[in-house]
Amino acid sequence: MLKKIIFTALILCQSIKPQDHWETAIFADDQWRYIVPNSELPTNWNSIDFDDSFWIESEGGFGYGDDDDGTIINQAISVYFRKSFTIENILKLSSAVISADYDDGFVAYLNGHEVARSYNLSDPGTFVPFDETTTYDHEASLYQGGFPDNIILDSLLLDSLLVNGENVFSVQVHNFDITSSDMSGNFYLTFGITDESEFFSQPPAWFQDPVVFGESHLPLLVIDTYGAEIPDDPRIPAYMGIINNSSGLNYIDDDFNDYDGHITIERRGNSSQGNGKTPYRFETVDSEGENSNVQLLGLPEENDWVLYAPWQDKSMVRNILIYQLSNELGRYASKTKLVELYLNNEYRGIYVLMEKIKRDNNRVDISKLNPDEVEGDDLTGGYILKFDWYYTGDNIGGFASEYNGMIYNFHYPKPSDIVPEQEEYIENYIYDFETIMMGNNISTNSTAYDSIINIDSFVDFILLQELAKNVDAYRLSSYIYKDKDSIDSRLTAGPIWDFNHGFGNCDYGQTWETNNWLIEYDPTGDPIAFWWERLWQDSNFQSKTSSRYTELRSNIFSDEHINSIIDSTVSYLGDAINRNFTRWPLLGNYVWPNYYVFDSYEEEIDYLKSWIANRLTWMDSQILLLNIDNSTMLSNVDLTHAYPNPFNPDISIQYKVELGGNVILNIYDILGNNIKTLVSEYKPVGNYISKWDATNENGEKCPSGQYFYQLQTSDIVQTKRMILLK
Repeated sequence: MLKKIIFTALILCQSIKPQDHWETAIFADDQWRYIVPNSELPTNWNSIDFDDSFWIESEGGFGYGDDDDGTIINQAISVYFRKSFTIENILKLSSAVISADYDDGFVAYLNGHEVARSYNLSDPGTFVPFDETTTYDHEASLYQGGFPDNIILDSLLLDSLLVNGENVFSVQVHNFDITSSDMSGNFYLTFGITDESEFFSQPPAWFQDPVVFGESHLPLLVIDTYGAEIPDDPRIPAYMGIINNSSGLNYIDDDFNDYDGHITIERRGNSSQGNGKTPYRFETVDSEGENSNVQLLGLPEENDWVLYAPWQDKSMVRNILIYQLSNELGRYASKTKLVELYLNNEYRGIYVLMEKIKRDNNRVDISKLNPDEVEGDDLTGGYILKFDWYYTGDNIGGFASEYNGMIYNFHYPKPSDIVPEQEEYIENYIYDFETIMMGNNISTNSTAYDSIINIDSFVDFILLQELAKNVDAYRLSSYIYKDKDSIDSRLTAGPIWDFNHGFGNCDYGQTWETNNWLIEYDPTGDPIAFWWERLWQDSNFQSKTSSRYTELRSNIFSDEHINSIIDSTVSYLGDAINRNFTRWPLLGNYVWPNYYVFDSYEEEIDYLKSWIANRLTWMDSQILLLNIDNSTMLSNVDLTHAYPNPFNPDISIQYKVELGGNVILNIYDILGNNIKTLVSEYKPVGNYISKWDATNENGEKCPSGQYFYQLQTSDIVQTKRMILLK
């Protein structure tokens, strides 16, 4: 079992004194004594009684290569530095924070006693020679706008190490290699003060209050990488435990009771890897390192998992919301569980445990395709294709569209697993599909597209993307898949993935605006598969989309239902929200690509709800218009005018009949419900006016909002919009 020691970035409540405020005793840019050694130093170099008068005194921040150094040194394996400070009353110190910004490793001491060490040096408490290099590199953060590592020392430890009067803080910084291009050592020492006393200075602007942890309603996920930094690739061995008590209250010193075993882990994502809170992918494995399918927090058994790290999305709700909506539509999306993560004894905030998109009976439920299945029905499925950045992450193989060069990435089977016969089959299948979609009249083609795609899945996929107005829609993190012909010979759209830039959370591509169909314009200039637009332009597809939206709007897409998902998620997060934003003080700060920056979490949630409500209202106003077949708009009748518009209490609707016939004039609400029939009779040639007094068939007054008036004959339909004012 993993030994659980939460020592960094966490204060255990039972071991601290009351606290009033924070003050910094030592800054990186203070005057320090330092030396670049070429031989071993005396063992007491870090103690109070050591004579450092022969060391150089200079501005702190020792290193080279990154322009973040107060004192630039020559390339070196190590640099040692120390700084004296005075304590007037140790009883007034409740805790301490060592803020370490370093490249590549360090050991820190108070009065000669080790208090912190990076994971890329030898075991804690062991001697580190002056010429020891780190086992992996570690990049400094402050000069890039990030945050230093925080090491928390409680009052019990301070009382045992410090004295009233003179004390000394000492650090040795080590490089990954003598030829390394950079090296950094910027260190701060900050104390919690128990009352209003003032001893030192105000902390730096970036200083974060340490997380005070008592209990959490969220499951606690604890990972130890045995001192190794997690790379982009390959996955490295680690140990993971999950605390999820039936009581609903979880404590960091509880036993692991949901999972207690081995994993392999790596960083994931493209641009998201540069965030302070890094996303990860891991696999559950046995003691021999072989994949082991397990349930985690009640999710179906599997071995492949994602730890999504909400960063740009400060609500931390967007992905959870859209995935739930998709699953309620009957379209698989990754199932999720909110957790708090402790990585290598450091509190990392709120994460979302998610299912990685892969072929599985409980995920993308298509047939397994083995390398020896190269003919007949076996060859026809299953396949998962992905649209995304090419040659990044897992996207290391695929083929190009014959029409616009758009890349279809192999997701399943993996590029390393797919065999030439399978490549040839799925390429030819897609080329046949593209040929149909390039036809002059795809809706009447004898080999119409409904024979090669699951139309309903494409309708649902588009509606989800349009609801969120997701800037990455159709071009990135988008999937299609195909099963064996004997099961389903058609392409299916989905699953959806990665909506953290959706729902008005993006400052480019006009995606912050709640109007306009995203599929009708190109927000980024990046290529997308041409057939998305071809589908959307088809009147039959638009009619299906309109009908499906109208159906969903009364239940799954209702304002009430969507708000209930948001509210229940926020309620479940509870106090973890404050801990997360204490660890990552993003509120009130711009994080790419935020369109709005709010000072509080409550404002973030209010904006999300308001944006969705406005987006749905706009979609309501447009969705009936999709159901109009423009090809049948002949000239025998015409909706010429309605006035006044907006109106209250009544509106006059003017229309012209050029060929006599039966005419129907109906009023509809934004959900497509027939509110009232104004005309249903034979009309000879002429100009006509019908008035609507804003009542329904029962004579009841209609609420204010958007409505549609629709004129029909035996062969034409015309629809226009009007607004009833309060």
